[in-house]
Amino acid sequence: MRLVALLVLGLIAHHTSAQEPRRDFSIPMVDLMKEDSLFTTVERRPSYLGHPSTVLLRDGKTLVVAYPDGHGRGNLILRRSIDAGASWQPLPVKAQRVEETPVLYRLDLPAGRERILLVTCQPSKSIIEWMWSDDRGDTWSERQQWKLEGPKGIIVALASLWPVPGDQPGWRGVFHDFAFDNWTVDLRLEATTGGAPALRFDHLRRMEFTTPAGRTAANRAGLCEAGLVTRTDGKRIALLFRPEKRLTNSMVAFSDDAGLTWTDPRELPGALTGHRHESVNLPDGRTLVFMRDYSPLNKGNPSHGDWVAWMGTFADLEAGREGQYRLRLRRNYGNSTNSNIGDCGYSGVELLPNGQVLALTYGHWILAPGATHPNHPDGRGMPPFILQAKLDPKQLDAWAKDPAYLIKPTAR
Repeated sequence: MRLVALLVLGLIAHHTSAQEPRRDFSIPMVDLMKEDSLFTTVERRPSYLGHPSTVLLRDGKTLVVAYPDGHGRGNLILRRSIDAGASWQPLPVKAQRVEETPVLYRLDLPAGRERILLVTCQPSKSIIEWMWSDDRGDTWSERQQWKLEGPKGIIVALASLWPVPGDQPGWRGVFHDFAFDNWTVDLRLEATTGGAPALRFDHLRRMEFTTPAGRTAANRAGLCEAGLVTRTDGKRIALLFRPEKRLTNSMVAFSDDAGLTWTDPRELPGALTGHRHESVNLPDGRTLVFMRDYSPLNKGNPSHGDWVAWMGTFADLEAGREGQYRLRLRRNYGNSTNSNIGDCGYSGVELLPNGQVLALTYGHWILAPGATHPNHPDGRGMPPFILQAKLDPKQLDAWAKDPAYLIKPTAR
């Protein structure tokens, strides 16, 4: 009887181990560090630039980017490209500060119109703020505000936004608070007299998972900065979460009703563990996810703290698979002002009509001559600036099969 019990326990232990996601990764990692021609500088200054967000308009070549001149806050900077990122020019905007990262979205309005939405917040005051442009960024509405009751502050509003089916255009977005509760809000058009419709936020909801254990797991992990991935049929969405407390891998939750209800979060493989996931669906059905690679549970990870991307499918997310391959886009050196590493990777990501993927982020891309850093083996970086990559998925697939471009994966 004792032998049977031991065998049963052994089978249970084996099954549990098999279900645990890898902390490291076994899929290939393509290193693009020698492909300098893929990258161009959008803007660089002697001081800090960071946290860009982008929109691509329906003409397929007009882009707008927003970012602050400080770490997650500062003076608002807007730039526009009318040639799919080949060149960028400053956009005139009334001088103003943002107290949290500005995030851009394109809203498709009735009668073929399009609107650029800029959302930010005042974190400690629980105030969400927004403004919009109906003329490709030439002019902007006054900044609107909504004081929220319930959340313990607001961080990265809105980390993601997606359309909600209905008779009238509507959208739903997500943010998190200082207690690592995640919340959704709805965005609706509001009729005005003799002019374009205004925008109104309402229906604040704390994100609830299938079971109470789901919320417990989310709070324990410190899930935040949810990045949206949409299944190609549009009927299911996923949110990929940053695990701020560094006790788990990144996590994922799914919704089949446009974000009203969510599955319990579960850990992703190490291949997708990082911060501030931003995705784009490719014409061939695959998904490319950009992030800051931050995986302290994967000791010896060669791309820890760097700007990376993941190639896979929505089905990989659902099944918990590692995906096809990873990319190290750029090495990010130690923070120029303190002892931290990994200050990069908030990305704006767009699919261009020619099938290329355009991605912008910030980072410490240039090593300061002779400088050392207490937590980065290569040293301290120069102040961060805005960098752009243009990637051809077919070329990435070819490099993923070329040993000359591969970094040896970490061992389990």
